[in-house]
Amino acid sequence: MIQQLTNMRILVADDQTDVARTLCRPLQKAGARLRFAADGHAALQEITDRPFDLVLVDMKMPPAEWGGLWLLRQLKHGGWRIPSLVLSGEGSKQQVIEALRLDADDWIVKDAAGEELLERCLSTIADHLRQSLEFAAAQLPTPLAHRLARYARTDDPNKKVLEGLHTLEAVLRFTTALGLSSTPPAPLRGITPERLATPSMRTWFALSTALSGLPGAGNDFARMFSCLVPERSDHQPVQDLISMRNALAHGRDEPTPAQAEQLDSLLRRFAHRAASSWRANLTVPVSMTYDGAMYVIHLLSLKGVGRPVPDKVMAQAPVITGQPLLVSGDTEPLPLAPWLLTSSDPAAGTVRCQLFDGLQHAKGGRAPNTPFTYTKTDEGIEMPTVSHPAAQWQTLAQWIAT
Repeated sequence: MIQQLTNMRILVADDQTDVARTLCRPLQKAGARLRFAADGHAALQEITDRPFDLVLVDMKMPPAEWGGLWLLRQLKHGGWRIPSLVLSGEGSKQQVIEALRLDADDWIVKDAAGEELLERCLSTIADHLRQSLEFAAAQLPTPLAHRLARYARTDDPNKKVLEGLHTLEAVLRFTTALGLSSTPPAPLRGITPERLATPSMRTWFALSTALSGLPGAGNDFARMFSCLVPERSDHQPVQDLISMRNALAHGRDEPTPAQAEQLDSLLRRFAHRAASSWRANLTVPVSMTYDGAMYVIHLLSLKGVGRPVPDKVMAQAPVITGQPLLVSGDTEPLPLAPWLLTSSDPAAGTVRCQLFDGLQHAKGGRAPNTPFTYTKTDEGIEMPTVSHPAAQWQTLAQWIAT
C-alpha cells in the first residue's frame, strides 16, 4: 500500500493561488503532483481533462460567493467520485455541513492547514486506496471488474503477483479495444502485422500508447489510459512490470517483495482513478423503438461483477441489438465491435464479453478474411466466439503502415 504521496495527483482549487502554493508545499515535498485552479469552473475543466486522486477545495472562491460548494455540487451531480477535502477560513458550520452532504471527505480550517494538511491528505488517499479494488469491482465495466475482483481476493503472495499481472494485461487489452473502437484508423508506429497477429502484453501497451498519440483519439479511451499512465514519465513502471512478467513466464526470475508492492500500488492507483473518474457505461442494446424524433434504446448495463442492469438511452441513429456499445454523457453511443463482442443468455440473465486477441493461424498465411481470435473476460467456461463481419485481417490492416 502506498504510504506517502509519491506520484499522487492532487488538484488544488483556490482563488488565492500564492497562499495555496504555500500551504501545499508539504504535499509537494511528499511527492504529490499538484495542479492549481483559480475558481470552480477552471477546476471542473481540469477534472474533465485528466484524472486526479484527490481534490482540495477552497470554500470561498468564484463562481459566486461559495464556489467551493458549487464545485462539489457539480461533481456530485455529474457522477464524479473523486475524494475531496474542503479548506476554509471563513465558512460557517452551515457551509461545512453542506460540503459534507455533497460528499466531501473532510474539512480543514485554513489556519490549521500547515500542521494538518499533509496528514489529512495521506489518511484520505490511503483510505480510498485500501478500498479501491473492491470499489472498482463494483463500478467499472464488467471485463475489468472481474479481473480486479479476482486479484483482490487472491491471498497467496506468489499467486497474487501472477493474478496482478493478468489484471494489468486485462486493463491494457480493454483500453486498447476502446482506442481501436473510438479512434479513426491510421498507421501506428512500431506496430507490425506479426505483433497484431499474436499480441503480447507489451503489444497491448504499445498499441494504447500509439493510439493515445493520434489526433481524434476517443475521450473515454484517453481517460481510461491516463488512469494508468497519466504522463510520459509513468510509462517506465508499466514497462518494468511487463519485463517482470516475461521473465516469470520464461522461468528466469521470482518476483521480489518490492516488485509485488510496485504492482499492487499501480493497480490500486488505476482502480482508484478509474472508479472515481471514468463515467462511461459498457452496454448491450436489447431492443429499440423510434418516437418520431429519436431512437429509444433499451439496453443492459455491464457494470461490476453482478448481473446486467436494465437501462435506456436516446440516440439519433439506430444501433444493432446484441452488439456492445459505450454510452457516455450526451454523445452518441459508440459501437465497440469487432474489438469487443458479447453473447447473452436470457434464461440466466447474463451477458458475457470477449475481447480481441489476435488472428487465427492460417496455413497459407494472412489473407484479408483471416478471422480474429478472442479471449473471454470472466471466469466462466470457455464459450464459442460470436461472429462479426468486420472481425478479420482487412479491418486490422488499417492500423499497419504500408
